[in-house]
Amino acid sequence: MEESNASTHCSDVEDYINDNYDHISPDIFYTATNIPGPGANLEDFNTQFVGGCVCEEGRCYAENSCPCVGKYGVNYDKNGRLLDSKFGGPIVECNSLCGCVGQGRCGNHVVQFGPRDGLQIFETGQSKGFGLKSETEILKGEFICEYAGEVLSMEEAKRRTRANNGKMNYIFVLNEYISEGCVLKTYVDPTTIGNIGRYINHSCQPNAVVVPVRTNNPVPKLCIFALKVIHLGDEITFDYGGGNSKDRCPVQTRLTERKACCCGAEACKQYLPYDETLF
Repeated sequence: MEESNASTHCSDVEDYINDNYDHISPDIFYTATNIPGPGANLEDFNTQFVGGCVCEEGRCYAENSCPCVGKYGVNYDKNGRLLDSKFGGPIVECNSLCGCVGQGRCGNHVVQFGPRDGLQIFETGQSKGFGLKSETEILKGEFICEYAGEVLSMEEAKRRTRANNGKMNYIFVLNEYISEGCVLKTYVDPTTIGNIGRYINHSCQPNAVVVPVRTNNPVPKLCIFALKVIHLGDEITFDYGGGNSKDRCPVQTRLTERKACCCGAEACKQYLPYDETLF
């Protein structure tokens, strides 16, 4: 992804995020959005995109010639729901230096307001442990929350995976396919430092999806959007492999047995997905 239009002044975490959630365990530190962990590129966190627009009244749409929308494309409809063409990402929103900030609910400024209200951690009553559901209906394309945690280097992600051999692995590996076949990988670990997104379980037939969204700096936010209508009380799920997980892989990996998938979907692939670069 092109990383022009960036200046090198330090950017604080967005202080306008409205996130009133907490963890059910005192052993987990809550963070509203990604933070740099061991091996993270601090320059990426400290690089602030320059302001791209001065749109009034938060009307950042194509028809009013918003330069941010003109450069990166339309991401959401007039109700703030992700367009079908954007479910694969990537997305670049207006940022905190744009003139639309403070002018209302900007049409290109969705995930930075924090997760939706009414999310609820609950006991699934199955071997999946805790899960996440909503007290209100979620429409297709609506933003749910981030999957936030520590951003790690590949080496640190591997080290933690080996150290937690046999335990639940929360590390999410985002693969973004860029020019000339190159893959940009981002490792996010919410095991001990994370947000409410860490309670979302895997499903081989999910009702939500992770989409990379960039706001103030080049570090992608792992943003979870509804793939279809999620009804009141339905468990929120996404595919941990991003839809590209390995189907029916051998039971043994180089380090440990594959973890059985307990999603209960008709098209269940039997095992949880994994990324080979962690082993």
